[in-house]
Amino acid sequence: MQEVKSHEQSIISFRQITNSQLSRTHVFRVGISHVITSITAQPATIFFVLFSLVLGSAIAFIVPPLRGPDEIAHFVRIYSYVHGELLPSAELDGRKGTFVKRELHHKLYFFKTAGEQFATARQEGMRYGQIMRLYDDLAVPLQDEVDGAAIFAPFAGTEGYNPVAYLPYIAAGIVGEKLDFPQLLLLMRLFGLVAFTAAVAYAIWVIPALKWSFVIIALLPVSLYNRSVLSADGAALSSAMVITALCLRSVARGPDQAWNRAFWMTLCALSKQAQIIFVLLELMISPMKELRHRWASVAYVILPSLILSPLWVFAVSADIAAWRLQLEEHHPPEHFDPVWKLVYMWDHPFHFPLAMWRAMSGWWHRLWQELIGILGWQDVLLQSWTYIILTGLLVLVPFQKIQLDGRTRVIIITGLTAAGYVVLVYLIFFLIYTPVDIDHVRGVQGRYFVIALPAAAIFVASLINRQLPNGVVPSIAIIGSMISGATTLEALFRVHW
Repeated sequence: MQEVKSHEQSIISFRQITNSQLSRTHVFRVGISHVITSITAQPATIFFVLFSLVLGSAIAFIVPPLRGPDEIAHFVRIYSYVHGELLPSAELDGRKGTFVKRELHHKLYFFKTAGEQFATARQEGMRYGQIMRLYDDLAVPLQDEVDGAAIFAPFAGTEGYNPVAYLPYIAAGIVGEKLDFPQLLLLMRLFGLVAFTAAVAYAIWVIPALKWSFVIIALLPVSLYNRSVLSADGAALSSAMVITALCLRSVARGPDQAWNRAFWMTLCALSKQAQIIFVLLELMISPMKELRHRWASVAYVILPSLILSPLWVFAVSADIAAWRLQLEEHHPPEHFDPVWKLVYMWDHPFHFPLAMWRAMSGWWHRLWQELIGILGWQDVLLQSWTYIILTGLLVLVPFQKIQLDGRTRVIIITGLTAAGYVVLVYLIFFLIYTPVDIDHVRGVQGRYFVIALPAAAIFVASLINRQLPNGVVPSIAIIGSMISGATTLEALFRVHW
């Protein structure tokens, strides 16, 4: 009798286990089905991820070591973070930097010198294959210098960059510390490409409209290139796109997940100093009359940015390498002191606006090309027709209707954010990089302004509020992205190899 009961209990237990397993299997299948459905419902996100990873990986391999803009300076700054130097601790002849291993310093110097020689000799037929063969011959003797004394390497303009802008590169530096320099640099590039592609994909995923506008902006030659080499621009653009997307989603659906906006707002503001202007986007989420009811939420989102960004600038005493101007000409040192310059602006209120205007009007053609993409050491131009076509497509792609409450508020805030960012970039370079006896603002490059394009796209779409025929906007974005990728790869391969 007991054996029969034991047998019946075994059968019941077996059925319970089987039902439980079937239940878990069903839940798993439902979950997988839900994920697949969600992904296939986001064609813009899928397209961007595939294009960004495939083309970005190709760029990471094609671009020779240290041929990205200021890539050696970014590498040295990342190296200091990998070795625990949060604040610049070494200084030589008034320039901040860090000490690197002798072997690594020689390799950095080799590729820096090779890049300088290549910039002048490529017209005579020099290609990077020759340089890499020279490096292979040099690499073995350098291994004997491992035990030599460390050598000072200046940051050369990256003193003020926060580790937030370099997080994936720092992770790669820790993982691949034992690799030879070219392999370590490539690993850093690929880590950055994957991380910043994921961030932009998240922005495209969450934004309720203008997904294809975000796709073409993120796949412009300048965006794709800076995401594929060592640069602070990859973190700057991706974080700006995410916070812009989250704020527009909150406009459409109501304020939600303030902690998420606070996190990305802080990352955005710390990536580059001028991006502190993006705190304005929090003001477009609800009508101004409701701010007194949600002031605590607004403060929660923007206060970390308003506190940490200026605090970081104060901590590192950043100077954006004003020493470069003093190599060939001399200016009084107070001309590069922000406090002194602010007092000067108070006494001469029209000096900065006129200097900004002269810089924009005098170099607009170059700035426009740099906004689309001038690659390498700002010396690799795309085919001339590329700039015209991509500009036209950028203008057309925001022609979409956006169903929003408070459209006027969105127009005002996004317009102020985009325009304010441009002014703030010029103001920063005026304060710490432009002597007062120069009639224009120095040092500004058009690639800096791609950060303002997501907010500008929302501004244009909200202002025009007109819809192109179905299927036209995705087609524009896909065609523009294909042109960007093809012309970028062609230019880089043609020039270097």
